[in-house]
Amino acid sequence: MKRFFTYLKIWKLNASNTLQEFFVNRYTHILFYLGKVIRLGMSLLFLYLIKDQISQFSDYSPDQVIIFFLTYQFIDLFAQVIFRGVYLFRARIIRGNFDFMLLRPINPLFQALTDHPDINDALFIIPTTILSIYIATTLNIQVTLASLLMYLLLVFNAMMIATSLHISILAMGILTKDIEGLIWIYRDVMRLARFPVTVYLEPLRFALFFIIPVGLMITVPAEVLLNLTPAYSIWITIATGITSVWISLKLWKWSLKKYTSASS
Repeated sequence: MKRFFTYLKIWKLNASNTLQEFFVNRYTHILFYLGKVIRLGMSLLFLYLIKDQISQFSDYSPDQVIIFFLTYQFIDLFAQVIFRGVYLFRARIIRGNFDFMLLRPINPLFQALTDHPDINDALFIIPTTILSIYIATTLNIQVTLASLLMYLLLVFNAMMIATSLHISILAMGILTKDIEGLIWIYRDVMRLARFPVTVYLEPLRFALFFIIPVGLMITVPAEVLLNLTPAYSIWITIATGITSVWISLKLWKWSLKKYTSASS
């Protein structure tokens, strides 16, 4: 527990440093927020068109599809807030800064994942979450206390899977010196989960459930919240989350053994 609070203090310090950068480049961030607002407006328009123009989406009603979209938006945005440091990892490898991270008495994986939280998205996630909850309350869906609690558990499990994917990207970055390509592959695959993954044909459906398991991150939690029969059981989903973290940590440790430092 003492170590947990130590790392929490370190994360707060990193967040404070990032916030200072935010105020130094405030005009750039104002333009960024303008883009975010436009993007949010387009998302709201998209949800409106789903509800107004579509009577049935495969086996789902428009209101149910909106829940899938809102679940995707929250999980994707929250992962970006926490793991933005992954986007900077390639530069640290090339410039040799990762050598110094390995020398510090702090877990290098923790540093690589979280040492540059995204303040822009952190501030933006508050109004979007409030708006998402409001939109959800206006929908014609059946939600029980049990389904809501299980949904929250599966959202936490989704963050475990997101963590494992980002750890795997870091590990591959050490081995290949390529981060941007892997990150954008992950982001593009995540966008496929804006809709229920069950609507896709095989073998794409299987790949989205078990190779890059965005289906287990988004589709299964939304189905559970809506009291629908999930595509895969809750226990398979949770087991996949735990297993993916274990595998990604093994991959990270193996990649460190292959790291030859900037001097090489």
